[in-house]
Amino acid sequence: MPTATIDDLSRAVAPAMKVDEDRAKQICSAVFGVCGDAIKAGKGVEFRDFLRIGFGEGTSYLSEAEVQSQVAARLGVPPDNAGAMLSGVLKGVQQLVLAEKDVVADSFGTFRVRKERAKIAKDPKHGHKMLSGAKRFFAFDPGPVFAGRTPTVMVAEGWAKAVQTQRVATVLALFPEKDFFVDCIIYYFNKAGWKTNVATSVADAETLLNDGGVYLTIIDSGVKEYQRFAESVKTNRATAHVPLIIIFPANSNLDSPKQFMVCGDAHVVQPFEVKKLFNICDDELVRSSEEEVIFEQQVLFQFPTEDGAIEKANEFGRVLFEGSGLSEEAQVAIAAAFREGIGNAAQHGNKYRRDKKIEILYLLDKEKITCMVKDQGQGFDHAKYVKKGKAGDALNAARERHKEGKLGGLGIMLMLKCCDRLEYNDVGNAVTLTKILTSGATS
Repeated sequence: MPTATIDDLSRAVAPAMKVDEDRAKQICSAVFGVCGDAIKAGKGVEFRDFLRIGFGEGTSYLSEAEVQSQVAARLGVPPDNAGAMLSGVLKGVQQLVLAEKDVVADSFGTFRVRKERAKIAKDPKHGHKMLSGAKRFFAFDPGPVFAGRTPTVMVAEGWAKAVQTQRVATVLALFPEKDFFVDCIIYYFNKAGWKTNVATSVADAETLLNDGGVYLTIIDSGVKEYQRFAESVKTNRATAHVPLIIIFPANSNLDSPKQFMVCGDAHVVQPFEVKKLFNICDDELVRSSEEEVIFEQQVLFQFPTEDGAIEKANEFGRVLFEGSGLSEEAQVAIAAAFREGIGNAAQHGNKYRRDKKIEILYLLDKEKITCMVKDQGQGFDHAKYVKKGKAGDALNAARERHKEGKLGGLGIMLMLKCCDRLEYNDVGNAVTLTKILTSGATS
């Protein structure tokens, strides 16, 4: 979580107070100095629409008016002027906290948002597993002035609700240019409590992504090399759960990709209403928060049955396997099975027809890698060949198929040897390859 110091707070509140940053810093230091002195004297401080910090029952509290009076004395200004200053400092703290920053108020303490990730728990009533959603709370960490004493912190109801309902951090939008349409998106998203950063090049978008704090990405497919950025998001396990929404032009046929393509978690086709995009983003944030509990990484990609795209897919798979935590030997094994699965999909499933696509779903959890390779063919009698492959009769099966003028037979035996589990769907046009991770490999 980014940290905001007194200097950062001063820069944030100076414009509203119509003072320079040095004066704003004096005001901030005066406010927290008064609060710190109260704590040292065994008292608490209370701000009506924000919070109350003290030491439980029997604590004497400085009211907001009393803090205001002491701030006025420290700064040598009229009490009314100090009231506006105090209000400005408190609002500045709140704004920075809502912007996902830890506000370090000198030696007084740190104001921040504490987040609890979604998690799987047991229903205490029925005993079955259930998913509890992600939660956000306001928190105060006491500083040195508390001398090791643990304060009692009471948060104003309105402020607590504002933290709980605040939309999560920053949206990164990548567009070819910042035009009227992009300005509309920024306006509506910011109005709803989102912070929106716009990039007009992949390089700028990657810089913003690597700086951290990005919780959702929107990409216009009109950006040159937009797929490079999509790959950056999804191959990096630190950002793999960042929802990726891709905007496509009108009349786009997403069922027939012309090249290798990392798919978004959701997509919209122009024209569309900003409200629709807004609702999709809302849904994706909820989904990603829940699925992050189950999966370390998930990537969906597709490509036409064409040599260049197939080779790109194999290379992309290799990158995913390298980042999974598998040993080098296990990476080689799963990569061989993966290549065989794609080869079978291209040859036997799609018959090398370029208008047919191959779709890959890659999943990584704490225990295993799962890859599903799906083609658009009619399938085959997979049970027969899996059985022969497990029995080691794949060679004879291949000979039989060759006599019948057909190809194949050895691939299944290879995949069985390279994977811990191999499964086909009922039709036989999708194979799922599973490789178990060694203990602690993903930690």
